[in-house]
Amino acid sequence: MKKSILSACLLAFLASDYTNANETYDSNQIADIFYKLNGDVNDPHRKVNHAKGFCTSGNFEPTKDIVKSLDVPFLDQKSIPTQVRYSLGGAIMSDKSKPRGMAIKMQDDKGSWTMVMLGSEINFAKNPQEFGQYFEMRIPVDGKVDQEKIKRLTQEVDSYRNFEEYMKNVGISSSVANTAYYSIHTFYFKDKKSGKMLPARWKFVPVEGVKYLSDEELKKVGDNYLLERFQEHIKSKPIEYKMYLVYANKDDVTNDTTALWKGKHKEVLVGTLKVSKYDGMDCNADVYFPSDLPDGVGAPNDPLFQIRNETYGVTFGRRQ
Repeated sequence: MKKSILSACLLAFLASDYTNANETYDSNQIADIFYKLNGDVNDPHRKVNHAKGFCTSGNFEPTKDIVKSLDVPFLDQKSIPTQVRYSLGGAIMSDKSKPRGMAIKMQDDKGSWTMVMLGSEINFAKNPQEFGQYFEMRIPVDGKVDQEKIKRLTQEVDSYRNFEEYMKNVGISSSVANTAYYSIHTFYFKDKKSGKMLPARWKFVPVEGVKYLSDEELKKVGDNYLLERFQEHIKSKPIEYKMYLVYANKDDVTNDTTALWKGKHKEVLVGTLKVSKYDGMDCNADVYFPSDLPDGVGAPNDPLFQIRNETYGVTFGRRQ
């Protein structure tokens, strides 16, 4: 009898997790989760995701004649003024952490293009349900975080488990000049010759290479070393990244941000980003919408892209 009761309780507990995993989260619910997890009752205007960051600027220089193969008229110019915000993940305040973000806004009188990138090729969730649960299970209940639940769901949900495995091979970058950044989503680019919209992801590869801190080096740096090293670097030269489009192969999954593309892919050098100036902290209050796309670039069709933009709008509005 006792065994039956215990079994019934266990099944009910697991069923509640399953229901939560399949709950439909909208942008307001996801924003609520961020505020519960990262918010501050004494500072309702605080940024609750990618909270720590700093502002910089430079120029994006499209590859010569790129518009002969890529039908994106915005790129038909020598140099485009670009605002860049570097950030950490979530509400993390120490640079001695893995998650990295870079948001850029290229803009001039010919148009604009906003990109919001992460320092990983894939995301931890493929739909709003997984995304919401990933953060919600980390909210303390009665002052305690249910670490056993996090551990169990991380193994049960493929997206969480695969992301955790992926991140084991990602170190703590030594500088923003040594960090690669990725689109995560698959966008669509108009091919000049065929007129077709072809699926591709992009990546910004640091010219000076990706470098991680050793355990000994990590002990010697402070919590704000990324800004310190950035300011030291630009005294002598800009930080440069090569932007590549990585076109999808026939069997690549294009509507899932957790899908890791493997093997050889066609890559095209779109241009070079040169970051040369520190602009303080004012851009930390700004919002960057990845739906801001130029003609010739189409939005992703995965389940997270639209709600990501909507959630940015909700949290930006609440900060005002």
